[in-house]
Amino acid sequence: MSTPTSINAGQAVGFHYVLTVQTRTGEQLTVSSVATFDPALFSRSQAYQEIRAIAADELGHGDFTVLFFSLEPDAF
Repeated sequence: MSTPTSINAGQAVGFHYVLTVQTRTGEQLTVSSVATFDPALFSRSQAYQEIRAIAADELGHGDFTVLFFSLEPDAF
């Protein structure tokens, strides 16, 4: 279980994400990296849409099912 992290509005924060998807043909892709978002400007849903677009770019299409998604502040 993760410990809540204090995030200041108006300040860009690095978030580590992991997204695993599967296409209709069974191909799976996992993307994982750190993205910087300002929590005052980006909701979790907006961050998800941005990260989903990254997976779609890597696959060359957006016709897939999301199997797993994790988004956490990239902090110690």
